[in-house]
Amino acid sequence: MPEAWLRFAWLMLLCATMWHPVLRAQAPLRLTTAQTLAIDGYGYTAPPYEARAADLPGVWQSVALPHALSRQLMPNTDQSNTFDPPTVVTWYYLKLPELAVSASPRYIYIPRWKTDGQFALYGDGRLLYQSHASTYWNGWNTPLWIAVDETADAVTPREILIRIERPRDTGGGISSVWLGDEASLGWRYRIRYGLQIQLPAANSAAFLAVGTFALLLWLRLRRETMYLLFFGISLASFLRTLHFHVGETRLPVSDAWFTWLTINALYWLLLITHLFLNYLHGRPMVWLNRSVIGVTASMGLITLPAFSELLNAYALSPLIYAALLLMGSTVSGVGLYQSRRAHARDGQLLAGWGVLGMLLGAYDWLLQNNHINVENIYLGPYANVVAFLIFVYIMFHRYVAAHEAVRQAKGTLETRLQAQEAELLESHRKLRKIERRQTLADERQRLMQDMHDGMGSSLRTALLTVEKGRLDAPQVADVLRDCLDDLKLAIDAMEPVQADLLLLLATLRYRLGPRLESAGITLRWDIEDVPALEWLDPRNSLHILRILQEAFTNIIKHTQATEIQVKTHARANWVEVTVTDNGQGFDVEQAFSGPGKGIVNQRHRAESIGAEIVWNSSPAGTCLGLRLPVRR
Repeated sequence: MPEAWLRFAWLMLLCATMWHPVLRAQAPLRLTTAQTLAIDGYGYTAPPYEARAADLPGVWQSVALPHALSRQLMPNTDQSNTFDPPTVVTWYYLKLPELAVSASPRYIYIPRWKTDGQFALYGDGRLLYQSHASTYWNGWNTPLWIAVDETADAVTPREILIRIERPRDTGGGISSVWLGDEASLGWRYRIRYGLQIQLPAANSAAFLAVGTFALLLWLRLRRETMYLLFFGISLASFLRTLHFHVGETRLPVSDAWFTWLTINALYWLLLITHLFLNYLHGRPMVWLNRSVIGVTASMGLITLPAFSELLNAYALSPLIYAALLLMGSTVSGVGLYQSRRAHARDGQLLAGWGVLGMLLGAYDWLLQNNHINVENIYLGPYANVVAFLIFVYIMFHRYVAAHEAVRQAKGTLETRLQAQEAELLESHRKLRKIERRQTLADERQRLMQDMHDGMGSSLRTALLTVEKGRLDAPQVADVLRDCLDDLKLAIDAMEPVQADLLLLLATLRYRLGPRLESAGITLRWDIEDVPALEWLDPRNSLHILRILQEAFTNIIKHTQATEIQVKTHARANWVEVTVTDNGQGFDVEQAFSGPGKGIVNQRHRAESIGAEIVWNSSPAGTCLGLRLPVRR
């Protein structure tokens, strides 16, 4: 508890330190009564350098401050003078009581002077301040802070005279007038200035900045129309709220064009908000769309400065804003109804605030036309603050929803991909199993076929010869030797050769070398490096071995050769293996048509692996050439 009391005492001391100048200052003087005088004229004149109430013609009348003159909904402009517009100069005279001497300078604080035309303020007949803005857009929403005795040897004036020159068909008004020093009155001015000027300016700038970011997103994502609509709303809102915080100095455009921009920006804002609501609830009404677009386009056309002689948009702005309130109420009400039917929560939120915004707009309309206290604050800028937050929330909510949808779609896609991957893996496993079985069956079939055609054929021939008693022991041995060579080559073909043809030929030399030696045949080996044959698997290897084995067997049995030469040559797309002997030749064409099938089988085996085989035979010897493709 003691520690809590110490913290409370420290907080009170801090607050007292901050508010010490205010507590120490004298209470400000608020003037709530004045004398007023109106003088009609034509055209605008500069305020005189000196002015005193006693020198002004006319009868002064007492009024209470704040004081306002209601604006006419239908202007009744005097056309008797076609060169200068009819004007009226309204004077306010305020008598100050005798004030105590102050060590600090005093200031006049006026929360609002609300009228068209020029403003000037005199102290004891001396001009202290005058406005330097346009006739219509003259900083009417800007509170005034005027020094009255801040110069050397200056004294606080006893009389204040205010001069307001305005068009005769427009209303006017002035709030109560405050007099005091910086310590007692400055905080009031700063709060009022922040609420009426700084807050609308900061909100419209932030709104436009976020809208510009949305425009950049739309340029990247053209299908997302919501971003483009959001930018349009931010731009229209920025243009609409300009008149709340500009006008202390002359505008870079004419009053007529700024009036056209200010009035039509509200219609543009309403039109784009209506389209945004359609986007949210997805239930547009054709007749309402056409009506809103038609009214907006018509208002933009008839309020053009080119038609100002026929139709003064500024003078008719009360009626134009009244029509806008009617259309805005229709758009908001229909949007709320359609959003409720479509269960669009974002649409309900925006349309609901639109309904409340129309009520705030009605309040501002009454304030604009001086039907309520002119010292009150316009609520339109604060409606825009809330609208900005609502739009940002909708955009953020839509972005989060889209991100969540993408995340869920990604999760669903990942789950489906995982399921399909598992299914593909299972299918691949089954296919590999089936392929393995098929490979084994094919290999078994190939081996059986090869043994049947090779060793089996030799054994059947030998068996038939033995049964007929025409085969002696050396012949039987020779047949059995051939069978053993067939069996060994079949086994050798099953060994991996890593696409190396030379390794395969070395295996053949190893198996047939002893047999050639026993037959008295010399084997000359002239081998050079050749490219790897990627297609050289066990099946194709056996075909090559069978082709060459048949060649060696024919040489041993039929040619009576004493020498065999084996060569390899590498060409661009081929590898050639040649087997040449020095025995007696044979007729190749007769061999193909004869009873023997060896040479025919050689050609069939070569064709099955995409190779070419040729024979060149003469009485001096025979050459067999086997051309193998590097790539198949």
